[in-house]
Amino acid sequence: MKTHPSPSEARIKSRGLPPSFDYAGRQWSRLKRYAHPLCLLVLDIDFFKKVNDRYDRAAGDQLLVELAAQIQSSLRVSDWLARWGGEDFVVLCPNTDLSAAAVFADRLRKTIAGMNFSVVKEITVSIGVAECTPAETWEQWFQKADVALCRAKASGRNQVQIVSEPQAQPGAAAAVSENFVQLVWHSAYECGHEVVDREHKALFVDANDLLSAILSGRPADEVDAIVDNLVRDVVQHFQDEESILVAAGYPGAESHAALHRELVNRANALIERFRAGKADVGELFQFLAEDVVAKHMLGVDRNFFPYLRNQRRLADR
Repeated sequence: MKTHPSPSEARIKSRGLPPSFDYAGRQWSRLKRYAHPLCLLVLDIDFFKKVNDRYDRAAGDQLLVELAAQIQSSLRVSDWLARWGGEDFVVLCPNTDLSAAAVFADRLRKTIAGMNFSVVKEITVSIGVAECTPAETWEQWFQKADVALCRAKASGRNQVQIVSEPQAQPGAAAAVSENFVQLVWHSAYECGHEVVDREHKALFVDANDLLSAILSGRPADEVDAIVDNLVRDVVQHFQDEESILVAAGYPGAESHAALHRELVNRANALIERFRAGKADVGELFQFLAEDVVAKHMLGVDRNFFPYLRNQRRLADR
């Protein structure tokens, strides 16, 4: 029985690799060598055929030029933009995990929807987002993002959809990128101390509340209140954890407290930038998810887990 390629497979075969693929290849090498996160956005203009039908091809080409300029102006220096045939664009986002890429994609979508283009005036776009894994080929990675794009268009257009990969082994990276909608708590993250584990779980909830507020477009004052609550919980947790480590006689308690102070200082500086309009909520979430949760709670904190567990075993004898 003859089989036919999926739409994504056909698109890949007809278009080949994107132009300037040497840059994408370098980022791919960094992903495989250093495990730096790498995301791809595939963006498509909604109802672009109607633009050519209502106006003419020249108007459509002018729209593509203006849209490309707007996308480019929204990117970081390290990001990479290419036209991917027709009305599609691809954006490569190095050092960006799925949650941060989803936040950026939705911000870009809203910016485009609010623009006034020269001929067509108003348009909307649909965006698919996928994170690359070291074992994937370009075709597999693009197909994931393209499936997300097709889902966005089938669900009504003018939206962002993502592909979220199940993780085989729980860990810091899995917690952050398993699903951009939420950070997922695993029993493997528990140290056995009731207070520490309870507060760690609570910070996961705080982070999820913040991301939900970002993606649902909640009012700025509500997001601000969530940020305040989140910072209070982080500071309180750090204080409680430091007291527990000192009481248990943990040798690294002082240096651990110094790390806490550094994180709090960075959080306060980031919040000041946020309230001055120099940072957005996506940066806040990325800081929380990567620096506080993945690197600190699920990384550095694990240094004292065996100590607390051993102390508990001695107390239970």
